[in-house]
Amino acid sequence: MLVIGTGIMGIYLVAAAFSDIRTRHLQRWFLLFGAFPAILLRIGVGSMSRPDTLGGIAIGVFFLFVSFFSGGRLGKADGVIMLYLGAALGFSCAAGLVVLAFLMSAAVMTVLVILKKLDMKGSVPFVPFLLAAYTFVMFVR
Repeated sequence: MLVIGTGIMGIYLVAAAFSDIRTRHLQRWFLLFGAFPAILLRIGVGSMSRPDTLGGIAIGVFFLFVSFFSGGRLGKADGVIMLYLGAALGFSCAAGLVVLAFLMSAAVMTVLVILKKLDMKGSVPFVPFLLAAYTFVMFVR
């Protein structure tokens, strides 16, 4: 079940990344659909302690608050996807995934600023970095 859940969540993240790149927006129905792969992934992960699960959910809730209070610098859709990943993978795995995604995002944005393809107030879609971090974490796990 882990392979099926991991694969379906990966496919969901690929679709979300393409949509985020093309339109910088994810539809609500699409975000709601993300609960299905998160549930399958959670079932596949197997037994996880309640504090680990609640910690993963807390990561997603934290980033939903950040998106709300940052004036949209971090999108609400990014927070929802982090909530799904946190609930499915637990605190330790989700925390590593989020840190890795932010590090990759920072590296890419630094290169784009140096190359003058992006100014200091520019932004890039974040879901592709979540996808890359998810792929890395699932292969290392």
